[in-house]
Amino acid sequence: MTKFATTQHGEPLSQESKKLVNEVRLRLTQPLHPNFNTDFNIYRFVLNAERQYSKTKDIIEAAAKGVNNHLRLRKCLHLDEMEDVPFSKNPIFVNRYLPQGEIRKETDIQGRPLWFVEYATITIEGIAHSIRSSAAIRYQFWQFEHMLRHVMKQEEQTGKLSSLRHIVDLTGYEINPFMMIFVSSGTLSYYSNLLHYENFPELVYPVEIVNVTKWVHMPYKLVKTMMPAGFTDRFRLYDNQFLDTLGKEMSIEDIPESLGGKNKEIKCIPAVHIAQEDYWKPPSDLLLTLLEPFHVSAKKQKFFKIEIPENQQRKTLKTETKEMVLPFVKITAKFVHEFDYLDLEKPGSYYLLFCNRHSWLHRRNLDALIQVSNVDGSEPKRIFFDGTQSSMSEEESIMKILNLREFKD
Repeated sequence: MTKFATTQHGEPLSQESKKLVNEVRLRLTQPLHPNFNTDFNIYRFVLNAERQYSKTKDIIEAAAKGVNNHLRLRKCLHLDEMEDVPFSKNPIFVNRYLPQGEIRKETDIQGRPLWFVEYATITIEGIAHSIRSSAAIRYQFWQFEHMLRHVMKQEEQTGKLSSLRHIVDLTGYEINPFMMIFVSSGTLSYYSNLLHYENFPELVYPVEIVNVTKWVHMPYKLVKTMMPAGFTDRFRLYDNQFLDTLGKEMSIEDIPESLGGKNKEIKCIPAVHIAQEDYWKPPSDLLLTLLEPFHVSAKKQKFFKIEIPENQQRKTLKTETKEMVLPFVKITAKFVHEFDYLDLEKPGSYYLLFCNRHSWLHRRNLDALIQVSNVDGSEPKRIFFDGTQSSMSEEESIMKILNLREFKD
């Protein structure tokens, strides 16, 4: 059940909301970039906490923690400095891994821009076999950042709290075993938490899923058990009798014809089915022979330590591994291996952390190759888990073999 909110969508921030925002600001330990520094952006984290807590102290502490964590991720991903990436330029839509629906200029009665999309063409299995988990997460952060900037413009124009009202059409969406694994393993709930609660709370609210068949209720109930309070109010299910409900809060002229409305302009670019022969394959057999196996026990973590002394030529860190350096997120490398690099521009100690603390029972077995080299991949040195190093030949340089600076998913 949704708890009391001091400001609702479509309203200016109340005095109580402004007071809470100011209290959160006093507890921030991370710098606020001018491109993100608005009371509405802070209040979204407050509102998310208001839906889960009753005591003011708990609301402020939870919101401040959420903002601080998000600001660290914003810095890691350079979200504040990067140019806006519209859907038409985001690789996750350009490559048609996900269907693309346009954010409309039309709004509901609370001033929330409408966003319609169909999900029938999504194939989770194809995505999992075609793109690195870290890249998929990065592109989705770009997607949500674009959405945030759209909403911020709306709020600047109106002076009122806004969000996106997302309507998802499930017509033709079929059940498949891989989707059930995606749900039951907790992966879907992890992504939902990461984007909709932890980093962009209240940005997409509500998500209304229409033309739902009966089998969808089973995975919905599974996800619900792993989500915060208020999940059913944020993610709403409708069968084919939804038009009257939507029509009370938005004009029938703004609903696409495919959903029984009168708007002929609203279209969705479908995702493309990925054939098995197009699934990702390891680009180098040589690299596979160089991997160092190790394991991380349940509730434990392990790390590689890289020392970069002062007055040393800038180095490039490259990994062929199942985890990445930044941001600190949960990734899966069962079908597409993780490989990336990081420019080490400051002297000091760098840590590659492999964390399995979220698992109570199962240990993780990994194979990794960590190298430090010059920027162009020359003079590669291998770093082992025990901290020792050894020189490698130019032919064994990850940077050169995978041409990482030019690589695109």
